[in-house]
Amino acid sequence: MKDNLRRSNSGEGISIAAVVLGIISCIASFIPCFDVFALIGGILAIIFGIIGLSHAKRANTATTLPQIGLILGIVATLLSIMMMLIFLDILKSLVR
Repeated sequence: MKDNLRRSNSGEGISIAAVVLGIISCIASFIPCFDVFALIGGILAIIFGIIGLSHAKRANTATTLPQIGLILGIVATLLSIMMMLIFLDILKSLVR
């Protein structure tokens, strides 16, 4: 079977940015002081992943890289929110 996908770099740069931001945000979400930065990075990874996915679909190219960036952004955002809530709960229990 012949592959119908064309060779193009459409959306590749922004997709790589989404993957890198997603990875860094996933790692940073476990560090208490960097939760806010991980949340911002995760949201940016989601935005970049969506933009890269739309560019890739429009150019009929592979969508694997933007999908990975989008998934990593979602995971990083959820991890960051979860860790923020855990650390806030710990701080509340220390204050009482």
